[in-house]
Amino acid sequence: MLESVRNFLSGKRVIVIAVLLAIPFVFFGSTSFGTTFISFGTVNGETVSQMDVNIATSQVSQRLQSMYGEDFSLDDLDEEVSMGLIKNEVINNKTLLSHARKLGLIVSEKKAKQEIINIDGFQGENGFDQTIFESTIRSNGWTPEEYINLVRETISLDSLVSAMGVTAFPIKSDMEAIAILLETSRDIDFIKVDKNLLIEQQKASLEEGQEFYNNNPFLFLSKELRDFSYLVLNYEAYKELVEVPDNFIDEAYADYLNNSQGQLQNRISHLMIEKVNYESSTQAYEKIDSIYEKILSNEITFEDAVSASSDDLASKDSGGDLGLSSGNAFPDEFENAILSMKLNAVSPVIELEDSFHILKLTEVIKPIIKTKSDVSKELLDELVDAEALALMQDDFLKLESLVLEGLTLVNLADSINAPIQVTGLTDIEGIELDGFTEINLSELFDSSVLPNKIEIFEGDESYAFVMMTQTIQPAVQNFADVADLAIAEVRIKKANAVINDFSKNAEGSISGEKMMPSIEGFTQESFRGVKRFSSLLPSEIINSTFASPSGNLVSTEAFNGDRYWARSSNETTPSIDELGDSIEQYQAFYEEGLNQQFSGFIDGAFKKDQRLRLENFSSN
Repeated sequence: MLESVRNFLSGKRVIVIAVLLAIPFVFFGSTSFGTTFISFGTVNGETVSQMDVNIATSQVSQRLQSMYGEDFSLDDLDEEVSMGLIKNEVINNKTLLSHARKLGLIVSEKKAKQEIINIDGFQGENGFDQTIFESTIRSNGWTPEEYINLVRETISLDSLVSAMGVTAFPIKSDMEAIAILLETSRDIDFIKVDKNLLIEQQKASLEEGQEFYNNNPFLFLSKELRDFSYLVLNYEAYKELVEVPDNFIDEAYADYLNNSQGQLQNRISHLMIEKVNYESSTQAYEKIDSIYEKILSNEITFEDAVSASSDDLASKDSGGDLGLSSGNAFPDEFENAILSMKLNAVSPVIELEDSFHILKLTEVIKPIIKTKSDVSKELLDELVDAEALALMQDDFLKLESLVLEGLTLVNLADSINAPIQVTGLTDIEGIELDGFTEINLSELFDSSVLPNKIEIFEGDESYAFVMMTQTIQPAVQNFADVADLAIAEVRIKKANAVINDFSKNAEGSISGEKMMPSIEGFTQESFRGVKRFSSLLPSEIINSTFASPSGNLVSTEAFNGDRYWARSSNETTPSIDELGDSIEQYQAFYEEGLNQQFSGFIDGAFKKDQRLRLENFSSN
């Protein structure tokens, strides 16, 4: 197993995928679109391939099955409806992917390599099997590289969706409504209590602190303390152990040259006639053959023929474009035909099982060959990265097996000649493991963590084997140790009493009918023309004020503890004409993920009627 893992992880040019588990294999023939080679040209600069369509088809199918049951199929829908759903899904995915790249959310190679070996579908009798991985991928019509890129993109989309909190974009009418909502303004009169300043003015004696302590002992519990011993495997440390073979650069560059020769890319378009639309295969052939003859005789252009006659509804609007191939993206019949085609030439009629096609070679992209000096550092870094990861993975799998066998942490450390480290007594907020790159270790303070039981933590670039050796339970602390804290609590209690007492007169004070208290920390102000995204007031205050009808008094506590009483008036709502370019600006903000700033009140105001669609995006 370890050798298989090492071979897989240390391959010079192969990037593996970690998390395709969420994406079932969807291939030609899974639906009625079996021989329809779908392409939407480009979306936000992202080229759309048949593979993208397969993924979108899978996503749509899963969504519909979750709604209508596992037996539901896209074949149950009208073809035009199904194609529309898939097209929207492709456009959405590609649009999000474009933003993912801009935001730097593309997953790392290292993480993919660490995770791939744990995927169930790629396991043999002794664990991960590279042969099974490659055969599985290739049997489904993909090269490892294509499969890898596919999943890297999928993970990237998940990252962006998590970051943005959205899975689609609003249509124009919704964006206009959002812009109107955001540009609507109100005048706001308010009273603010600076909580910290008010607390500072309160007096509290030691006796009052003692009394509060006696009445609330469990407010003064110490934190639970735990001590841990641990063993860390760190990716960066393993890089120091990598030995570079003699003549590596020469051999690696030779491999690079060999691989680069096969990276020629061809873009093709097609015209498709589907046999099912005709009484017989002969009739379908006669139809496409007549079109072919007209193209050859210049009676009609290939593009006009596609627009007029192609049965591929998805690609006909883009001239039949199918995207790029390095020799393996299209059916063999297509790839073989491309080999003998010149740029802008059309192929003779090609027959597939359920359809006839005419191809046009529209673009040829030749690879750029770098010199040895230009790529030597990259090649060396690839070797060191891959081998370091392989070495670390070897040790991790070895230690994991020992843990399952019930061996101790000392046994684990001895097996790889590594030191055991200790944290010393620490609380949940201070826990950290030297060399372990993950920062969230709060799980080590769960009740499920038992003494002398090894817990395994997996990070992006490190592993940790951790054992709790000691625990000290929380206990009520001596008053002498927490006297200052108890006195502070008394002062807070007194400040809250002042605020609660004032709240009875807040409405009269804000209207001018009653006097403001002459206490430092109380201020009264007014702002005019305040919008929902204004920074003049804390967002909690603005959101609660706009959520209430104009004229109502609203009492809200800000994030920092300050207390506000606010009343709004003179609401001004702009018209579409008055907004001008604001709508386009908000659209751009939304696309870039800034919608998070507005999500609270957008969700509340538009939850019932906000339609998140994609019609406003061009697929060209």
